[in-house]
Amino acid sequence: MGSLSDIAINALYQLWHILPIIILIVLFKKYIDHKDKKNKKIKDEENEKNGLTLEVRTIKKYEEIGYKVESLENVDGIDLICSKEDKIFLVKYNNSIDKKSIKNVDIKAFYKTASKYVKENQLEIKNVEFRYIVANKDALDKTAIEILMDDFYNCKYVVL
Repeated sequence: MGSLSDIAINALYQLWHILPIIILIVLFKKYIDHKDKKNKKIKDEENEKNGLTLEVRTIKKYEEIGYKVESLENVDGIDLICSKEDKIFLVKYNNSIDKKSIKNVDIKAFYKTASKYVKENQLEIKNVEFRYIVANKDALDKTAIEILMDDFYNCKYVVL
């Protein structure tokens, strides 16, 4: 039986051919992610040129899946209300393209406004969900994503 250093060297010697494959896989994944982000950015620019703003795309998406969509221009902090049978979505969209520009403070403000709207309009909280629509996931800060993933806030994000 060899020493510990002999065993470690022998293990590395047997695995040396796997390391380039792992590096290749990581680089390929980074390339694909970069390409996808670039394509998404180009698609967003085309949509903007064609008049398909984030607001229009959001309305179109929810109407396609059978929701009745109303614009809430008089309610500060909530852009749309989407309803279908007993299910209601209160929607806020943010077209920010800057990385990490949407913070947890923005999400908490939306949650507070939406909760107030639910109470004022006597809606059943179990039938209401909050949606934060973004054009690009990179615009969300890590703390904002944590809040959006927390079930307590009843708020999820959607990337369009």
